[in-house]
Amino acid sequence: MKKRRIYILMMALIVMVVLVAFMLNNSASEEEKRVRSFYPEANKIVLVKDIVDDSFITINMPAVRRAYEVDGVLKAYVVSCMGYIGPVELIVAIDDSNGELIGIEILDHVETPSYADHIEDDWFLERFKNVLIDQYLNLVVLDKENPEDIIQVTGATISSQAVVNAVNAAIGAYQYQQNGVKMGRVSDVVPREMWQQDINSFAINWEEGSIRINTDSIKEYEQLEADVTLINTTGTENSMRVKGPTLHHVLEKEGLDLAEYEGIGITGRDGYYTMVDREKLIKNDVILVWEVNGKPIRDEDKPMRIAMPNELGPYWVKMVSNIDLYETISPKNIDKVHMFDALTRDIEPYYYEYYGSKDKSIEIGKILMKFDEIDDKGFFTMGASDGLIKNETISMVRQRYFIKVEGDNAPMNIAPTFKLGMNVKFMTYFSTTKDAVVFPEQMQKVVRTQEIDGKTGLFVEDIMLTVGMSWNEDAIFNVVSADGIQRYQLKTSDLKHYYLIYENDIVDLYRDQSIVLQDVLRIEKP
Repeated sequence: MKKRRIYILMMALIVMVVLVAFMLNNSASEEEKRVRSFYPEANKIVLVKDIVDDSFITINMPAVRRAYEVDGVLKAYVVSCMGYIGPVELIVAIDDSNGELIGIEILDHVETPSYADHIEDDWFLERFKNVLIDQYLNLVVLDKENPEDIIQVTGATISSQAVVNAVNAAIGAYQYQQNGVKMGRVSDVVPREMWQQDINSFAINWEEGSIRINTDSIKEYEQLEADVTLINTTGTENSMRVKGPTLHHVLEKEGLDLAEYEGIGITGRDGYYTMVDREKLIKNDVILVWEVNGKPIRDEDKPMRIAMPNELGPYWVKMVSNIDLYETISPKNIDKVHMFDALTRDIEPYYYEYYGSKDKSIEIGKILMKFDEIDDKGFFTMGASDGLIKNETISMVRQRYFIKVEGDNAPMNIAPTFKLGMNVKFMTYFSTTKDAVVFPEQMQKVVRTQEIDGKTGLFVEDIMLTVGMSWNEDAIFNVVSADGIQRYQLKTSDLKHYYLIYENDIVDLYRDQSIVLQDVLRIEKP
């Protein structure tokens, strides 16, 4: 009986060894197939398991895991670098005859969709094709100025950097093994300072001081539990039950009254920013969420996230790092309404690549330079045809914010820190404290219209009211043409007779059925 038990145990052990060997062999075979896809003409591809035994590679390129000889030459590497949540593993294929990358393929990663969106998409992977490997690659936010530059995935800086680090490790290993060149060390972990993060606490700042609240102390404030629905501007909805204190109650405990402030600015660790004005603060609870659906929020959302039940997704900032309280915000006093196409006609467009689509865009900073006066204490307001109104600080939008004017969802604000769903899409207008700029094609969705000779006329009065312009009953406005020469005086007492008609990027002013000024640039107070 005893011998039989030993026999059974030995057979079971043999079966387990065979199964493990089969699984490992099958996995290696699958990986080899992926390597072969980069070298379809190769005669022989051989896995090199002991590559990590080389001390130089172990110390300086720790991301290197395995390599493959292709017809006797080491030129395909399996590398792995720690991303935001965990390792990102990929194949790096090198063309030894040209000294450049053939391309890369993501094998596996545990990054969440929120922070690794699109690193597996073709348009991102294409950036690694035919790139010279005489130096390390460099992750850039917006512009590819040098051959070694790789433009990151918008809103996924850490995951993008993990991919670049992994590719650089393969480049370093290849140059050392094939050419005897010792390049610099490449970490297999993205530097923590790049995360711009303290996942355990956030700050609330005001003119006279600040407080820091950590992930434990946030639970000590009066708690609000609520069923809410997050609606992104892409139309997706996510219902959840959230728990956390309101900003009002947190400030109250610190001896501050939220009602005394004109607005707040909320910044995430990824650089995303939104501004909430007094009107929205009156209508909404700003919930500092630390628990969702009965569970603590994910590490990648910590230290907390914002929920604003009556506002769209752009106000629901994740991984909040700072909340700034604004005592004064310069009030709006719009005295000029510009037509976007006429205003930006002489600005060289930038073809911004955003989520795989390269579209004509206009830099907001260049538009602001056209205005006579910019009040940095005011805010930059964007309105959309779906009713969303979003505010930013002027200083924020000066820094590489763009208006995408063609392609999906245009006109739409875009920036390196904006993930899809957090944009203002189908913009009807934007404004500073003094100037407003309108997009007539979208504006016709929110104002009254009148058909004139088969064309759609937009009520001028409605446009001016929508952008926040006010006037006296006896006021007279000047309407200026794009050439700056033609002018027309418009009496506000007769506003109901005036329309704007947009066609082929040109806006004409009509009185009733007759055109009175062609190619309008702006409407202005005298």
